[in-house]
Amino acid sequence: MQILRQSLSSLPELLTALSVTRPLLVGRMPDTPVLSQAPVFHGYHENPDLSDCTALMDMFRAENCDGLIAIGGGSCMDTAKAGKAMLLTEDPTALYEGAVQIAQDRSLPLIAVPTTAGTGSEATQTAVVYVENCKLSLSHPALLPDAVILDPTVLRTLPPVQKKVCALDALCQGIESFWCQGATAESRRHASVAILSVLEQFPAYLSGDPDAERFMLRAAYESGKAIQITRTTAAHAMSYILTKTYGLPHGYACSITLPALWRRLNHYTPCRQRMEDLQMLLGLKSADDGPLLFEGLLAWLALPARPVLSDADIRALLSCINLQRLQNHPQPLTMDDCFSVYREAFTPDTKDHTADAVQLWREYAGLY
Repeated sequence: MQILRQSLSSLPELLTALSVTRPLLVGRMPDTPVLSQAPVFHGYHENPDLSDCTALMDMFRAENCDGLIAIGGGSCMDTAKAGKAMLLTEDPTALYEGAVQIAQDRSLPLIAVPTTAGTGSEATQTAVVYVENCKLSLSHPALLPDAVILDPTVLRTLPPVQKKVCALDALCQGIESFWCQGATAESRRHASVAILSVLEQFPAYLSGDPDAERFMLRAAYESGKAIQITRTTAAHAMSYILTKTYGLPHGYACSITLPALWRRLNHYTPCRQRMEDLQMLLGLKSADDGPLLFEGLLAWLALPARPVLSDADIRALLSCINLQRLQNHPQPLTMDDCFSVYREAFTPDTKDHTADAVQLWREYAGLY
């Protein structure tokens, strides 16, 4: 069971509770005396490579540390969790094949302090890292953080674009978990909170409303709780190579293919009930309004233009789609299907379509 707190001021209490006397701080240094003498590791990439974790392991051992504190976004959390796997696993080389082998009697406390409202990584046992530009998921119960601090004040220095793309990640995770074939009543509860909170709080969050910051941070956590049960689906599976190849922020990369996948699921008979449930959750008049609403949100956010991809570009993406997440999608997808999804996602919408989408979003969000 995770220990959950709401303020960075609880950090000393958590360190005592977890018997940590010399933590290695992964990420940014907070303004708190308890960490003034703590060694700091920040030698990781924005989309961390597994080799980054070797440096973390070496520093942890050289500094005689006995615990980890990850303070940052998803990349920070993933680095800390993958670093923990490297420190605890009996065979570090097996990690390059995605195998995490940790003896039951081995432990290493990890406290997670998310500084973005998005990935929900603080609520999952999975670390996403890269090996030779291809995404690798490391998963083990021992990688679930022992304690989490959800302090909304840390969100106030985020640039607007970072707020946008991180919140999109939480929204995509909620939607994908909701329609996932492995969804349970519990995962649906977490996913529903994430979806509705992100959509309801987005405008106020971007305007700096303190209550919205608190709700958005919790929404991201709930999205993590949802995918801890179900994992993600095709939108995430198809996103990682977009981030590595074109530098698209992770949440944005996930959101690009989601409307096309949503339309396919709306017309896939075995998923009819779950898509109707999603429509009902959102309070929409028709199933077709779901992907249109999402496109309207994306257009309203005014994110950077998507790259123009040729058919050859798209074919190059197919070889690095994460098959594990793809197989978790509720509708079977071939590589030809994925090609079509990419093609639809990267084909600019008509002005009329975009106008209709934005109008639906503005009405939904009460933006008059």
